Amino acid sequence: MKEEVENNEIELDTSGTECPIPVLKARKLSQSLTKGNIVKVIATDPLAEEDFKHYCEQSGYEYLDCNKEKEKLYIRYKISR
Repeated sequence: MKEEVENNEIELDTSGTECPIPVLKARKLSQSLTKGNIVKVIATDPLAEEDFKHYCEQSGYEYLDCNKEKEKLYIRYKISR
């Protein structure tokens, strides 16, 4: 599920899925975005933080942060190319 939020952020809810699904959904979404967009991924997979750090490194995107609230991770990265 994709939803535009504020400040040029696009939200992608991958709750309930496990590796590699969150990254695959993010990759598909990111292909349609432009430089400067920020993707906020909501994930429940406990390994998602490390998966997205690696994904950003491989894709040339800027990993911004990861916040944990209860059972969910909120991961943000910036399309930088």
